[in-house]
Amino acid sequence: MKNYYLILLAFCFFVSSCVQMRGIGDDYKYLTPYEKTLIEPFKKENSLKMSRVYKTNATTLLDALKEYPKAFVYVYTVGCTGDACKPLTVYEEYAKKNGYKVFFVLTSYMDLDIALLEPRNTPLFVIDSKYYGNKLFRAYVNDFKNELKGRDRKVKGEYEGGLLFYENGVYQKSHFYLPATTN
Repeated sequence: MKNYYLILLAFCFFVSSCVQMRGIGDDYKYLTPYEKTLIEPFKKENSLKMSRVYKTNATTLLDALKEYPKAFVYVYTVGCTGDACKPLTVYEEYAKKNGYKVFFVLTSYMDLDIALLEPRNTPLFVIDSKYYGNKLFRAYVNDFKNELKGRDRKVKGEYEGGLLFYENGVYQKSHFYLPATTN
């Protein structure tokens, strides 16, 4: 019995000291000191730089969306391999062809270095998890998307996709995939 406790103690030490439990929260604590300097709060009156990532909440982003007749928000996770996940340039081309302004919003800070290297002409945003208060299992992502849709933060529902479309800042619909082009 003593050996089992010793093995359990060694296992707990191994897990707590060597293994990073990434993907459970927002992963901010895993950023390098340099990467942390790249994060800035989003203020729509400031000019945005491609080399920065702008921390935002739904209220602030919705205020910015009001300035565009047509816009969509792509809420995504870096490294997504699903069939609905496309390179950011595909979303930019769709936006340009169809008269939309596109906003790219990361669900967490995981693989921020990779996100910044992906070819794009649009700045990156990241959800301000502290604003929502619940980082565990990224519950803040649903809170953020619910607020973007004009719903109560804690409404439960089925996943409707990561593409949220707006007209003059008013939520219209969500999609898993880019809709057919209008031109």
